[in-house]
This record gives sequence, structure tokens and C-alpha cells, in this order.
Amino acid sequence: MRIALSSIGALLVVGLSAGVHGQVGNTPGSGFTTVIGSAMRYVMAYEQKFALLAADETYVQELQRPPNPGDNLSRSNPGGGMRTGGAGTGQVIKADFLLVQLGGDGEGWMAFRDAYEVKAAKVRQRDDRLLKLFQLNDPERFEKAAAIGAETAKFNVGNVARTINIPTLAMMFLHPRVNERFEFTDEGEETIDGRVLRRAAYREMARPTLIKTTRGRDLALTGRLWIDPFTGTVVKTELNAADPAVRCAITVTFKRNEALDFWVPSQMSEYYKAALSLDEIVATATYSNVRRFLKNSAN
Repeated sequence: MRIALSSIGALLVVGLSAGVHGQVGNTPGSGFTTVIGSAMRYVMAYEQKFALLAADETYVQELQRPPNPGDNLSRSNPGGGMRTGGAGTGQVIKADFLLVQLGGDGEGWMAFRDAYEVKAAKVRQRDDRLLKLFQLNDPERFEKAAAIGAETAKFNVGNVARTINIPTLAMMFLHPRVNERFEFTDEGEETIDGRVLRRAAYREMARPTLIKTTRGRDLALTGRLWIDPFTGTVVKTELNAADPAVRCAITVTFKRNEALDFWVPSQMSEYYKAALSLDEIVATATYSNVRRFLKNSAN
């Protein structure tokens, strides 16, 4: 059985009114409210940076089975059979990756993947077909891109269908059109790569939630954001979603692309565990050859 996590189309489908600030925890540290406000402005500016962001994605996946203590445990045989876990299954998928801006007012992004190599074997000729769908404004571009993505998803290992592995998703929770759904709490400073950042924890408070399971259950989100306190730049994000059926954690790091003059996704680490499965899914996607396209033109 495959278990899926589903994002609700555009983030604004729940119809929230715009706000200046999200809910800030009761005891924020010095300047925390200012840092959050700066990060919100950064996100608003970020969505104006591109209409399409294309990249080469290398997606390393592993299916891990934890050690099994055995099936003949008893008081006289506490060790049981001590059967070890099954051998892990590995997979490397190389794909054309496309991040599509859904609108210019907090509607977020959708991600599409088009695999061209799996386990070092070519599965198609690269022809930028995803990018062309949107550059040529094909009237069925979203449906065709989704079909391409569904074919690529068949190469994924494990029994959890991944629909929220969008590098910019957690960052979008800062946007004034959706941030009122969340409470932000100060977790102090943390230094990453020599850069002193402010760490903000977030927790989704509103219902219905932005993310649902395929059975329609609410799946409240929690996580952290690492923010440059001087510029509002979001350098790292963490997203957690869990219910009795499935757990997932997605961490994204961003790096400044000097050629494009803004920060872009660099690496996305994922963890998934379905309650009815022994297996854990661990995956890491890295991004290279990042290109930006404005509406109806390349840049």
C-alpha cells in the first residue's frame, strides 16, 4: 500500500487575508519580531525573482530496514532469532527539475521532475520538455508536467508517495498571505558555515491544514527556519509532518548563486516512515546548473 502526503494546490486555497506579521511566541528574544518581519519581506521579494527555476537534480535514495530482534522471543530465549534487517535498497535518479511559480502573491511553487537517468542507465533523451511546456505556455502544461512527474515518481523507492518535497515550501510559510496560520517562536542563535543565524521554530495552528493525507486527514506542520537577522535571508528550512499513518521530515539548505544574484536551493534531505512498514526512506537531492526564467523570457 502506498501512503501519500498531498499539498493543497496553491497555498492560498484556504483563503486567508493578508497580514503584516504571523503569530510570534509569547517570550521572543531581543529583536525576534523584527527578524521575522524582515524574513517575511525577503520571501515576498523572493517570489518575484523568477517564474521558472530549472536545475539538474541528483536524487540519492535508500530504503533502510532496522534490525529485527527475531520472531521467537520468550522469557527463556530473550534474544530470539536475532534476525538482522533486510538489505537496504539504493537508487540514484538524475532528473530535470523545474520549480514553477504559481502566482505573484503568496501562492507558492510547484515542483516537477523528469528523470533521464536511473542507476546510471539512461531512460530517455534529454530535451527540456518540462521547461518547454511552460515557456511555450502550453494550455495543458500543468497536466502534462504532472504526468511526466508521475512517471518519474515510479522510480522512487519505498511505499510513501512524495508530493511535498518542494525545496521552497517551508520558506513560503513566512509569506504574509499564509503566516497567520503559524506561530513562530524564538530559538536563539546558531552559527552555520561561519554565519550567525536566528533560528525560528514554527507550528501550524489553523485548520484545515495546508497539507493533508490522501484520506483527507489534517496534517499539522512544525519545523524550523534559519534566518540571517540582518537581511532576512532564509538560509535553511526544516519541515516535519506526522500522524498515526506516516511521518516525514524535510530539510533544505540554500546557497547564494553569484551568477543569479540570489539564494537558491542547494540540497534537500528527506526522511519518510509509514506506520505499517518496517522500512525507512532516506533521500538526499542536490541541485546544480540552476537557471532562472522570468515570465515569457529567459534571464
